[in-house]
Amino acid sequence: MTKVTHVRQPTRGGRRLFWTNVVVSGLAAGAIYALYGLGITLIYKSTRVPNFAHGAIGAVGAYVFYKSWDVARPKLHVAALHFQLPFTHLSWNPRLPALPLVGALLLALVVTALLGVLVDRLFMRHLVGAPTISLIVATAGLLILITDLSIDIFNEFEETVPTVVPQGFHNAGGIRFTNDDVVIALVAIGIAIAATLFFRYTNLGIAIRATADSRETSRLLGINAGAVSSFAWAVGSMMSGVAGILIVSRLSGQLSFITLLALILPGFTASMFGGFTSLIGTFLGGLALGVVQNLFTSYHWPRGTLSDLFSAAGAPTFVAFLVVIVVLMTRPKFIFKGVRVDEDSGVGIGRTTTGLQLEDRARRSLDRQGALHLMLADWTVGRWILAAFALAALMAVPVYAVPYWSGVLGDAVFFALIALSLVVLIGWTGQINLAPLAFAGVGAWTATVLSGTAHWPFAVVIPLTGLVAIPIAVVVGIPALRLRGFFLALATMAFAFAAEQWLFTQSWLASRNKVDPMVPNHGDLSQPAYLMGLVVAGCVFVGVRNLSRTRVSRAFRAIRDSENTAIAMGINPMRYKLLAFALSGGIAGLAGGCAAYLHTTVVAGNFTFIGSLNFLVLIVIAGLGFIAGGVITALVGWIIPALLLGHAAGVNNGPYILVAFLAIRTVIDYPNGLAGFWTRLLRPFDAGERVAWASAGDEGAPAPAAAVAEAEADERDFEAAVQSLESAHA
Repeated sequence: MTKVTHVRQPTRGGRRLFWTNVVVSGLAAGAIYALYGLGITLIYKSTRVPNFAHGAIGAVGAYVFYKSWDVARPKLHVAALHFQLPFTHLSWNPRLPALPLVGALLLALVVTALLGVLVDRLFMRHLVGAPTISLIVATAGLLILITDLSIDIFNEFEETVPTVVPQGFHNAGGIRFTNDDVVIALVAIGIAIAATLFFRYTNLGIAIRATADSRETSRLLGINAGAVSSFAWAVGSMMSGVAGILIVSRLSGQLSFITLLALILPGFTASMFGGFTSLIGTFLGGLALGVVQNLFTSYHWPRGTLSDLFSAAGAPTFVAFLVVIVVLMTRPKFIFKGVRVDEDSGVGIGRTTTGLQLEDRARRSLDRQGALHLMLADWTVGRWILAAFALAALMAVPVYAVPYWSGVLGDAVFFALIALSLVVLIGWTGQINLAPLAFAGVGAWTATVLSGTAHWPFAVVIPLTGLVAIPIAVVVGIPALRLRGFFLALATMAFAFAAEQWLFTQSWLASRNKVDPMVPNHGDLSQPAYLMGLVVAGCVFVGVRNLSRTRVSRAFRAIRDSENTAIAMGINPMRYKLLAFALSGGIAGLAGGCAAYLHTTVVAGNFTFIGSLNFLVLIVIAGLGFIAGGVITALVGWIIPALLLGHAAGVNNGPYILVAFLAIRTVIDYPNGLAGFWTRLLRPFDAGERVAWASAGDEGAPAPAAAVAEAEADERDFEAAVQSLESAHA
């Protein structure tokens, strides 16, 4: 007889214990998310600012703590700080004082509190009442500014440091949990309860809530709105510092900016469960997210496609994306009660305190010197001459320059196309998108699959990279049918993280990450790829320029300015929103396809959420509402940094720090950007401009009637002189 071996199946009790441990482990992870989200909720509840820089501030607190804690310092590879003035060799390498645990914690809290106050006083105070896009761009710029500056100061390498909480496991009836799990859960519960009681029962808490609801009303009630706002930023920043320290401890002492910034999505997701106003709801939402993620990833999916998809390392991020989309689309009343989900999109316009825009002051100065008319007359022909010279230079680079510059300019084409995709979607339609590189990644991998695997020619592949990205963009844009402002930004952020950490890391894509060369046996592959990208970009820019003169473009702008007014005009917002997402996704997909042929190998690290934020701040500087902003983005965001990077001695992120700072100041001082200034500076002269200039005299005060009459007489004399000159020339 053949001996039969029976495999022992897990008992019902064993399965129950397994899933109980899965839930407990999910609660532990959820406590981290809750701890991270509580600071986001506190700042939003107090100031109505969605703080995307929350993780960067927490990372600063964690680095200050571990670099000053006397137990951790001997374990560090780089113990000293590094300050260096860009483009010079002036540097300073101080060491933080060696302190016991309590002293290091207090120092970290003080530093994060001061950083929060500085953020409020230097930047956010100037954006009170600003539209949502301005607040998102400002905090995204702060995220990049603080992160890049901190990397230069602390170091960019991952460090292994001792854990704050002594390591240890506990077993209660077969349920396992660690010391870190208990401490983080207790801290999160304590913060949630204490902050809730503070807002509900203290005068200062009530004052903070009143200031968030209406800053003007709070002033009438005698509340110092500025001091209240600074206090909220200080407390929220300290909470982010505490979260960063404990999160590093739970991650076995792995200290790195990448790890801490990756918690942006679960932190915002936890805050979303609280409607960005309820601290208890944020805590419970973090726990719920952790449990759902653990249940999803612990389920034994059938072997094959499902197992490959849902067992990958980025599966928790994919779950967070699904949770965000489901919650935002269903909008449960217990979460969104009293919360506005139709916030303004808010593409800002230029502001000034002198009664004149910046370009109008420049035109007035040129007019007083008699140079304005000559400049405008010369520009009519001169722009075509400049365009011809620029095109000739771009075409000559692959022939006469070193191959390095073909690669640089090829990447500049990629920058221009990504920026143009944001102009169409955000600048024209007002739909916020924080995932342009995710759509570009879809196009890039379409190119690798069709070219490197199927071996299709590039003339067929490149158009398909844009076409394949379109349905993806439309699916992601579906929440735009019901959401605007911050909540739409949250949905696109979730997709950006899911694409970066889950979709693009799938094994079946990792093995298909190369394209066939455009020109076989060609020495420099970047030259033909650059020329192809230049042709594609030229066609796209011409097409978008023509589109800007059609009814579609006018419908886009009507929806951006007022969706209700657009509906009253007979415009279907649903149709045009999805069309805008389709166009934006298609352009980004083409950019990704061109980049794939330029670099021949595609990696997920090139299509990150942080990279998408970089493009957002760049297009704001360049001009979010103008087609020329795409070209300026390529110049400011890639070509100039490529020229300066080798000279930024000791400050590797110097150019990017400067760009982030300029983006924030652009949002505050002149949201039209460089393209807006240039376009309006060179607009045709209007006879009524001199009257407006006179009316804006004396720092915006209305000019007297005599001054207006004199300006009108001067205008008539000027027009007569111009007509006589033109007659003589004829």
